[in-house]
Order: sequence, then C-alpha cells, then structure tokens
Amino acid sequence: MPRTYEEIVVTHLSNGEKVTLPIHTIVGAKHGPVLGISAAIHGDEIIGTEIIRRIFDRIDEENLHGTLLLLPVANSLAFESLTRNTPLDMNNLNRVFPGLEDGWITEILAHSITKNFLDKLDYYIDLHAGGAVPIVDYVYIQNDEALSRAFNFPLLYRPSDVYEGTTATYTIGKGIPSVTVEIGGGPNYLKDVERGVKGVENCLKHLGMIPGEPVKHENQVVLTEIKILRPKQGGLLVPAYDFESVGKEIVGKQVLANIYNSKTFELLETIETPFEQNVVILMRGLLGKVNPGDYGYMIGNLETAESNE
Repeated sequence: MPRTYEEIVVTHLSNGEKVTLPIHTIVGAKHGPVLGISAAIHGDEIIGTEIIRRIFDRIDEENLHGTLLLLPVANSLAFESLTRNTPLDMNNLNRVFPGLEDGWITEILAHSITKNFLDKLDYYIDLHAGGAVPIVDYVYIQNDEALSRAFNFPLLYRPSDVYEGTTATYTIGKGIPSVTVEIGGGPNYLKDVERGVKGVENCLKHLGMIPGEPVKHENQVVLTEIKILRPKQGGLLVPAYDFESVGKEIVGKQVLANIYNSKTFELLETIETPFEQNVVILMRGLLGKVNPGDYGYMIGNLETAESNE
C-alpha cells in the first residue's frame, strides 16, 4: 500500500488514555531514500503540523522516488496544552534525545520517537516555530549545508555550539543529513505555511525525490552570531516594530520594546538592539504580557555574517 497510517502506543496516562505517535508513511512508486519530517516537538509550535498536512495532501506517490515518513504531532501532550514543555513533567522534549525507556514521560516519548521514527531515516527535516507568541524565520546549517540551503530561506544560521539532546543532535550523530527549520509562530500566517511547504518541496527536488529542478535562492545570508534577548522584568510588552520586521535590518541601537508595570504603569525595562547591523530573527510584534526570562527577541549580527552567496 502506498499510504499507511499508524498510531504507535508509547504509554498510558493515569486516566487510561493512550499517548501515541502518529506516523504517516507514503511509499513512492520509484526507488529512493527515506525522508522524515517532524513537527510539534514543542507543543506550542503548531505551524509545522499544517505544513506537513499540506505536504501529505499534495505529494503524488506515483512521482515520488523513495519514502516519506511524516510525524505531524511529536508531543501530543504538549500540543494539547499549547506549551513548549511536556506538562506532566515540564521537561523539554528537544533536550532529552535519544531518551530513556524507563525515564520521565518525556524521555519515554523521546525513546519511542528515536526507535520508531529517527532510526528509520536517510534524511531528516524538523520543523519548529517561534511558539504561541513570537515569530521566527531562519534555517540551521548542520551537517548538510546544501540541504539546508535548499529550504530556500534568506537567512541561515551556522552555530558554533549545538544544543544537546535534540532530534538533530541524535540524527547528526548517526550521520543522517539533517535540517532544522524555524518558521512562523505567533499568529501562524498562512503565507508562512506556504513558504514552509515550498521549502520542503524544494528539498525534495534537491534530493531527487520529486520531479523538477530545485530553485536556488539568491543572496542567502549565513549568520554566525545571534543574540537572544530575554526580558528581565515581567509586565506589559509594547513593541516598537510589528511582525513585518522579521528578516529586516535595523541599523544602530534602536528600541525594540518597552515593558510596563501593568498595575502602576511604571516603565520597568527597555529592550534595545545589540549590534550596529541588526537583523530580526525572532520577535514579538503584538502587545502582550511577558514574564522574566521569556523569549523576547533573537537578533542576528550582520557585521559578522558570512558573505552572501
């Protein structure tokens, strides 16, 4: 059968409900590699689920070389609560791979994803987002630069250090070419969904899994330095820029947002750009509340970026 769907039972909750992994398998009519695409490793990053749904609808298995394994909701518990971490143990799923068969529930989930999904792949794309409030836009360069570039985003990031315990940390360790994508979030604009779909399709063309020549993005910028700006004070965050500023340059020291005491209206903190040539990677573009330590902004340094290609 060219298409199958399976919900693999990971464990049971105390109320008897099952925790499962939903995996779609699309087997192409022609021989080729196995590409896995996952989303919602973090439960508040739902845009990847819709990207995978559209890929599922649009792929033609008669013209597919190889197999697609699709994991649209990797962490169903966090997805249900729209939280970054698993609510039962508050662990971050993307810091515990390859997991433990007899660990915390998040580690048990990671172990099942590793065994039933990651270990079966020849190539891997993991879709992330800014979360329930911020929007983000960049692609990591990890162990296959050409595949990362094929996603066709204007901004890429070559980190000097890697997060331990991620899906990609595990697959890279096994020599599986891997791409981590950060796209959308916040209001989850449909234009970003479509950009994600086009990015996946371009990667499929790059790998020779679907017909057509991959499109090459002109003037991609590779960042080597990104600064995360977290508020030190909680309160009402009033942004100085809206979401149209994602991916745009901001010159010099500029105010990104002010944080006010929601009771007294006192100005508690001003968040400013950190570099002379700033590019907005992640941002909050709407009035909202923040707590100390929340993700506020991610700003790339264009002065230290690699030459455009």
